[in-house]
Amino acid sequence: MPGRARSGLLVRGAMRLALVCSAASLAAQPATVPSWTISAPDAALAWFTVLADWRVDGDGAFSYISPAAGARTPDGRDDALVRRLRSDATRSVLHFAPLYYPSADRAGLAAAVRAAATSSPPPGPRATFLLSAFTRAMPAAARRDYLPPLAAALERAVPVTPSAEQIATWQRRLDSLYLPALRPHLARERLDAGRMIVAPAIGAEGRLFAATADRTDNLVAVGTFDADPDPEAPLLAFVREVCFPAVSRAASAARLGPSSPGAARRSSLAAVRCGAALLEARLPDRANAYRAFWLRQAERAGIAPRGAPLPVEGAALRAEFDRVFPVDAALAPDFI
Repeated sequence: MPGRARSGLLVRGAMRLALVCSAASLAAQPATVPSWTISAPDAALAWFTVLADWRVDGDGAFSYISPAAGARTPDGRDDALVRRLRSDATRSVLHFAPLYYPSADRAGLAAAVRAAATSSPPPGPRATFLLSAFTRAMPAAARRDYLPPLAAALERAVPVTPSAEQIATWQRRLDSLYLPALRPHLARERLDAGRMIVAPAIGAEGRLFAATADRTDNLVAVGTFDADPDPEAPLLAFVREVCFPAVSRAASAARLGPSSPGAARRSSLAAVRCGAALLEARLPDRANAYRAFWLRQAERAGIAPRGAPLPVEGAALRAEFDRVFPVDAALAPDFI
């Protein structure tokens, strides 16, 4: 099962994959100013819409899916098969498909998924990693059962697309505020540059695809959180995602493997706390906004059910955050 540890092998922990040599091909960035580019590619939007519409979730502390208002996958699915898929342990790999083949358009991704179903040759060299990932993570019978219907649903999906204005606004804030502050951390984790995918159908559990061979070839996928009051919610989710390499390193040092009981949940919660510490150190003006955002996600996920309104600032907000996301000494990154 895939994991967040930096490895060329497919191992499962908090359901993150690290890549030794990514198939992604990002636009060249100036060598002196590494950058992250925000985008909403149609293939990724459609794929995540299918998973959300089918309610195919993952195993983290938060949901991997968030049904987007107006998004849909037209009728044609086999409900019995979908129910089996929801409980199949191999489903985790599905949440990373657009990151395995990020240069694909929708037709190309569908063709690659169908090829993986039958172990056929990849439809192009850039699809090779997707086929390899699916073959390692899913038995042949599961690939034959699930992948063709998913490819067909991908072709029919009607996703919600973030507006160009939204993406431009997030990009300006990322460039002007978050990246300058986070650059030392990103450089330490070899996450100097990459692509940030935003998709309304993604839940609070995002995705990280970290490339060790190329410091500028990284991928993060997060939701748009349209119902959240903070307009920078996707950027706050991004901060948590770029904490996962540090959390994975701490887990490795503590000898907590991906198969350890509760590993995915513990890593997920530890990454939230890591992000707060990172912002407190590097961008304190956004640290409390980050805490409030993740408290709202915890309430939504049932991690911290409440009857009273959440505190919005000051010591009460910090105290509530510390209560909901306590220190996990075994998973505390070395910079905290």
